[in-house]
Amino acid sequence: MIVGVACREGVVAPEHSPDTARSSEVAEARSGPVTQKVDFTIGDVGTSLVSDGKGTYRNGICGVVGTWTDILHLAPAGASVPKAQKAACTGIAPRAATLTLAVRHLSDSPHVDDAASPAGSGVFSVQNVKFGFGSAAATTINATPSCGTLGLRFSSVTYPGSDDVIRTDLGGGLWHMYSRPFPDNRAYCANGTSVTYWHVSMDLRVQIVN
Repeated sequence: MIVGVACREGVVAPEHSPDTARSSEVAEARSGPVTQKVDFTIGDVGTSLVSDGKGTYRNGICGVVGTWTDILHLAPAGASVPKAQKAACTGIAPRAATLTLAVRHLSDSPHVDDAASPAGSGVFSVQNVKFGFGSAAATTINATPSCGTLGLRFSSVTYPGSDDVIRTDLGGGLWHMYSRPFPDNRAYCANGTSVTYWHVSMDLRVQIVN
């Protein structure tokens, strides 16, 4: 699971509306340019977004970047490894994470998915995961070479047909970011003029460390 903490608004499904209200208040209070450092973990069990199996991703260690300003930015291998860490990071860096696209969503009412492995499916290397806030509350997974320049998007506001990722403030700088259960875990993917929707599951925990 991803462990990451930050004091900002969380996008929560209607059934989680109390958290949404509290998160919005926190977001307004943190509207300045303050940058917080975060560590994170990725939960691998039954998820499409999977870690490298080497434990917590710690900001500034072995190339990991975890920051929170207006956007929560998590990059498993977002920076070069400092010389002072070269020896300690041997066999560990570069850190990594992968995204698997396997089940493509075709339509709702009735719910229809591809029965076979569809075009565009596969396992992709993750560059970063971003959680935006405000009205769109978009979650984006950028993984090469899937889903073009927009990345894989979760936002029912800006990308109708996709589902929102739930963000829960657990207190003490710890946040839980996770997708809804199948089939309500649809993400938008655009490659050129072709738009598809995929069922994608994730489970991250983010911890603020400063």
